Amino acid sequence: MHRLKILVVLLVLVPGNSSARDIIFSSPPRESVKDGNLMYGAIASYLSAAIGHRVIYKHPTNWLVYIDNMQHDVYDLVFDGPHFVSYRMARYKHVPLVKLPGQLDFVVISRKDDGQITELRDLAGRPVCAHASPSLATLTLQAQFDNPTRQPRIIETRGFENAYLGVLNKTCSAAPIPSEVYKKFKKEDARKRTRILYKSKPLPHQAFSAGSRLSPALRAKITAALLDQKGNQATAKLRKHFANGKALTKADPKPYQGLAYLLKYVWGFEL
Repeated sequence: MHRLKILVVLLVLVPGNSSARDIIFSSPPRESVKDGNLMYGAIASYLSAAIGHRVIYKHPTNWLVYIDNMQHDVYDLVFDGPHFVSYRMARYKHVPLVKLPGQLDFVVISRKDDGQITELRDLAGRPVCAHASPSLATLTLQAQFDNPTRQPRIIETRGFENAYLGVLNKTCSAAPIPSEVYKKFKKEDARKRTRILYKSKPLPHQAFSAGSRLSPALRAKITAALLDQKGNQATAKLRKHFANGKALTKADPKPYQGLAYLLKYVWGFEL
């Protein structure tokens, strides 16, 4: 009997045994604590009921906490960008389950009347209005400069509209902006005062990824739950915010492989 008790304890502690602990779900701190809990807390509550296993949403207090927790494999289920998904795939055997539809791509823009900035390499050492790293738009720009000492100088800017305006008012020489967002800005700018210096290759969209502590059967349950009709209801705020309400789709791991290189200049993401 004593040996049987020991065996039961060991089985509970074996890595990958998803019944041993709650599933910790998180996402980057792009929203306030209140908005994060409204958006992601609803998803956690829905999944808990749908898969019969408690899912807890943990809102990170800031980016440093989020990155540190990710690098220490705290999270079992995460919704974020393709560069982070790729990192967790390589480092902690995460599997992307479902994703937002479509792809992500970015443009780097400058003013048409700026004769000193006519190609991307002219931005070395120049001020660029951009979100703080590890924003995917910012990292996509920085990845085009192999020499760390010849990087553009990032002027931290909140919001792509403010980055666009920063270029127009000459605060910055350029800005990296999602292509779809730039189309809207350019349409509203009757004078068409900007030009594209660089257009990135398409990247897979943001996705939910699950870690190796979750069994394949449990990952399959989460995938099915997120894709069904009740899953559409639970993810309505997320999909409205990031994908104009479009439905989630099943994720193919292949497009995410290798994208962790975008994090090469971010401390702590060595593979």
